[in-house]
Amino acid sequence: MAEIPMMFRGASTHSLDDKSRLNVPKRFKDTLMEGSAEFVLTASPDGCLLLTTTDQLASWAEELGGGSPADESDRRNKRRALLGHAETVRPDSAGRLLLPEMSRSWIGLDANRKEVVLVGTGEAIEIWSGDGWAERRKAILSSSFQHDEVESKAG
Repeated sequence: MAEIPMMFRGASTHSLDDKSRLNVPKRFKDTLMEGSAEFVLTASPDGCLLLTTTDQLASWAEELGGGSPADESDRRNKRRALLGHAETVRPDSAGRLLLPEMSRSWIGLDANRKEVVLVGTGEAIEIWSGDGWAERRKAILSSSFQHDEVESKAG
């Protein structure tokens, strides 16, 4: 089993500024601004945005394979979301990250809805709208994972 990198972890709530920039938390900013790694912001098929390295994006794309233009499979739709929305990004000198209009639209943000939740998943930072995360969190908490999986691993 491959080891999951622990580059990104933790969760926090933030608001976009008037120019649709996200002030990246220090624990993520240090990783994003160090070294020569390039980072990509892209759409996830489950309704959030993903901020990850170009190497990780390439790995995910490879897992999804190619597919012909006529192929309307789930795999092809995942490639459309993942690669069709991918943009290279880097925080500005103040550590802010611009979320482009297409990305904001993907997660349901607009001029009146600017709250986002950042969730570190090891290899990526998920960026959810506040409402989107509340729904996802409910699904996580109501799943059997909450009791069965956690108890069996803790015991």
